[in-house]
Amino acid sequence: MRVLKNSEMKKIDKWAIEDLGIPGIVLMENAGRGCVDILEDYFTLTRLRILIICGKGNNGGDGFVIARHLRNRKAQVKVILLGKGDELKQDSLTNYRLAKKAQIEIIETANIRNIKNIIDTFNPEVIVDAIFGTGFKGSPKDIYYKTIQQINRSDAFVLSVDIPSGIDGDTGKFEGICVIADATATMCFLKRGNYLYPGRSFCGDLYVIDIGIPYSLIEEGYPCLLEYEQIYDMMPLRPPEGNKGTFGQVLVIAGARGFSGAAAMAAISVLKTGAGLVRLAAPEGIMDPLESKLLEVVKVPLSQTEAMTISPRAIDQLLPYLKKSDVVIVGPGITTHPETAQFLFKFLPQMSVPLIIDADALNIISQDIRFFKKIHTPFILTPHPGELSRLINLTPKKINEEKFDLAPKYARKFNGVLILKGAPTVIASPKGEVFINSTGNSGLASAGSGDVLVGMIGGFLAQGVSPINAANLGVFLHGLCADLAMDENNEYSLNAGDLINYIPRAINYILERKFIKEND
Repeated sequence: MRVLKNSEMKKIDKWAIEDLGIPGIVLMENAGRGCVDILEDYFTLTRLRILIICGKGNNGGDGFVIARHLRNRKAQVKVILLGKGDELKQDSLTNYRLAKKAQIEIIETANIRNIKNIIDTFNPEVIVDAIFGTGFKGSPKDIYYKTIQQINRSDAFVLSVDIPSGIDGDTGKFEGICVIADATATMCFLKRGNYLYPGRSFCGDLYVIDIGIPYSLIEEGYPCLLEYEQIYDMMPLRPPEGNKGTFGQVLVIAGARGFSGAAAMAAISVLKTGAGLVRLAAPEGIMDPLESKLLEVVKVPLSQTEAMTISPRAIDQLLPYLKKSDVVIVGPGITTHPETAQFLFKFLPQMSVPLIIDADALNIISQDIRFFKKIHTPFILTPHPGELSRLINLTPKKINEEKFDLAPKYARKFNGVLILKGAPTVIASPKGEVFINSTGNSGLASAGSGDVLVGMIGGFLAQGVSPINAANLGVFLHGLCADLAMDENNEYSLNAGDLINYIPRAINYILERKFIKEND
């Protein structure tokens, strides 16, 4: 499922109407009927009291269509138009007239007392918010502000058309007030404001309505929401005759004094995701606790600095293991110690296998981002907004606001896959592909969560999955671990160690759904 800007959706609408010849009135009819179908999934519509509040634009036109189809399904329908019928234009005006001819009660008013009185006396069980569309900018004023207040104070179930009124369809932001919806029906494709916070929080259940524009003719290049069907196809096969070499060997370079946990979680997550063998290379001074904790992981003690971080002398110790490795992970818990930075700058150009650069390795490289040009093997970067801000000199706030554009921009600039962690996480490739993750919750916002993620990505990469698909699989399943954990945990108490325990369940969940799909 693609995720579009308003300008992109307008261009597609125009193309559908002018080039394909699909009348706009047909698109509006399909949109309204689709909204009614969604309501029918929630309620028995017969005798259901439904109030539709329409603005004066195309969103309001959808509302008039909804009213007609609800009347046909024997619901009790009232419509409030926030203005006058003669202020409407084109398709919205046509559907206003059709609703009038269908003898649907349309109250034209811009008086908040009238609106409050209608809500109080009609006591709707459902309110349809058809006030503003995704193109709305700024703050709702006067009657619009007060009407949204009344919607939010109501006990009714609220369905918003396209996006909750008041939310900017491009940024997900709102000024002053917005509708708090229980469900949102958006047309043809998701819009950015449906998926960027805080807008996502106010959409409730999200639905995408097929309004008749042929998806197969829409060009590639728009950000794509990751869904189960794509994830099934990305999962690596497990040949029954395979051995640990078949499933890949991963070298994890991680840890320092005080950060042995980061090294341990990254290493065990690689194994839990299906790699055949994991070697953990860490400062020799932290090896004792790792030896007792990680029974299945091969340990490689490294020369260390006085601060018990990785020393430049470790390079010669690591070179023999590079020849045996299919993937290298570097960064979790290594610190930014100056001597460790020297190690990194000398070591990474010697890579000849796919590389995942995480955490402190990113912070070290931020000292000189031209260093990326010295890496001659495919790599994946895993920054959160703070880490990316140090690489590109933008604030984390700016990065969060423009993540859908910045992720592909810097994936191309650095020539590697870039995973911009957050809510939602965005994954981009140097080719311009952009994916948006649809799993996860706030329980992921805890120390060590990123170490688990990088291990999961490494596990898939070792099994021969392409860098972009390994990134997509790791991110999606990492979020799914957090979602599955909610059955017996909560977002307050979830920690990184819990996530590791859910990796097998998340993989099972995907495989079971894939089996059902293939045998349906």
